[in-house]
Amino acid sequence: MIYELDKSKFGMISNILNKNSDNIEVKAIIEGINPGWIFVDSLDKPKVAVVWSAGQEGFYFVGNENIVEFNNSINDFIDNEIEERAINKDLKRFEFSGETEKWCSVFEKIFSKRKLRTSKQYVYKLEKNDWENYNKGLNSTKYKLHKIDKQLLENKEIQNTIFLTKEILRWWSSLDDFFNKSHGFCMIDKNKITNYSLGNFYIDNVMTIGIETLKEYRRQGLSQITSEAFIGKCFEENNKVQWECMGENIASYKLAEKLKFKRTKEYTLYSFPFCKLKN
Repeated sequence: MIYELDKSKFGMISNILNKNSDNIEVKAIIEGINPGWIFVDSLDKPKVAVVWSAGQEGFYFVGNENIVEFNNSINDFIDNEIEERAINKDLKRFEFSGETEKWCSVFEKIFSKRKLRTSKQYVYKLEKNDWENYNKGLNSTKYKLHKIDKQLLENKEIQNTIFLTKEILRWWSSLDDFFNKSHGFCMIDKNKITNYSLGNFYIDNVMTIGIETLKEYRRQGLSQITSEAFIGKCFEENNKVQWECMGENIASYKLAEKLKFKRTKEYTLYSFPFCKLKN
């Protein structure tokens, strides 16, 4: 059997996490900092769990990968319990990864009848010494750098604040949550937000960065400007910074490396289409 944990009991799975894994996203959800769902094999003493991140729109398998009853039940549980809820969140695929690489062979077995798609995820970290030696650029664009704050989001002269608000609420339960626990910066072209760099997960003095640039403003170096401001604020507040992206997102990881981040981990990301959405 598989059960959903009430948010008040998310902490029950803390002791099954692998101590050698980063688990930034999972820990932040357990602590109630970022929104998500948790499904477990037992409501008393869980040994394995599936954690859904609202921001990442993906699932993490954590704990003991060899719980036979759980592994035998997960396909039906996805089809009968998770799928409809996920589709209501506009998800098209069940996207997931394992806490450790041990999960990979398990996934290949239990999802052997699914049309699995795989890709690589890269994790980068930035050391303070590397950042201090980094030659920060100057804003030579015609756009203005702006901290993301309430005043900005309430400014009726900015035509696309709803774009930024929706992005923040992907990761955070409320705007107040974001303002209290995170920060971010954006560029503004007259009365339009062009891009942003903001903290999407925060736990144990580590903040992960999320970036996005509107299509018509790409390839102008705007993400570098906002990311520099974001990183500087993190170190100013004695927080570390982590960057994660798909291996196929060359622009993202090239920017991370330009900012002196070092790749510390690679892992496999899996996905398959939901049954109701198959052609």
